[in-house]
Amino acid sequence: MENGLKSCPFCGCDDIHLIDRIDCENGLQNYYHVKCKECGVMTNEYKSKYDAIMAWNKRVSE
Repeated sequence: MENGLKSCPFCGCDDIHLIDRIDCENGLQNYYHVKCKECGVMTNEYKSKYDAIMAWNKRVSE
């Protein structure tokens, strides 16, 4: 698991990626989201890696 990311809560895949996107229109602001390579589910975009990872790793049952 990359960066301590949990497996996908939908398909169980472990091929999970933290993606960095740069928004050039807003002064080169970085945005991050986490995406499952298998089923394509992803988080919203966040301004920090930490927030994106925490959103991905959050589970209702925990």
